Amino acid sequence: MEKPDRYHRAWMKFILPLSLLFLTCNTGSISTPKSSPLNKTDKTAISQAYKNSLQKVDSLKAVCKTMSADKAGFAFAKFIDQRLVPYWIGTPWDFNGITQTPNEGMIACGYLVTTILRDAGVSINRVKQAQCASEQMINSMTRVKENYSRLPFEDFIKKVKAKGPGISIIGLDNHTGFLYCDGSELYFIHSSYVGEGKVAKEIAADNSILQNSHYKVVGYISRDPVFIKKWISGN
Repeated sequence: MEKPDRYHRAWMKFILPLSLLFLTCNTGSISTPKSSPLNKTDKTAISQAYKNSLQKVDSLKAVCKTMSADKAGFAFAKFIDQRLVPYWIGTPWDFNGITQTPNEGMIACGYLVTTILRDAGVSINRVKQAQCASEQMINSMTRVKENYSRLPFEDFIKKVKAKGPGISIIGLDNHTGFLYCDGSELYFIHSSYVGEGKVAKEIAADNSILQNSHYKVVGYISRDPVFIKKWISGN
């Protein structure tokens, strides 16, 4: 999923009350950090802060049980974008990277997706799904998907944005990652094998990997009520 063939070969000690979590899920009052809120050289602090975020998953699920599928789906998407992704930003990419700890070791594109989903409370075989073809990974989680391979790039961006806020998985020619829409902008979150070769959150319309990929399949997991129901129940 990384490259074709041979290529193919936050806060520390921060306790989030349930009421604030509910507010975050519904109002979008907490802005999205563009990178980890901690000093990247302090790996112990990053690891602890990330663990603190993981401890919020059960509380989030409990709140989402009271919501509609749409609202719960966006709460799930925002949690990934705001509470998990920032700590992964800057983690080095490697074709064989399998780290489970942000900013320690290296991570491949498929492993970034499956690790974050697992850490968000999704029942997933992290290793098996990271190693399979991206559309196979998508199919294992949702049937709410679209193939945009024949669309001009600008139309592809517009179509995904038109779906509204949420998070999805995208499968490309030789790569995979998340697409996150906050309601106005569409971002590509991935372990990038180009440029600096690191995990990045970039404006999707400006990303060269997205632009140059002929194959584009998007699985709208946060907009799939079946997926969200399974996520909440832990199935």
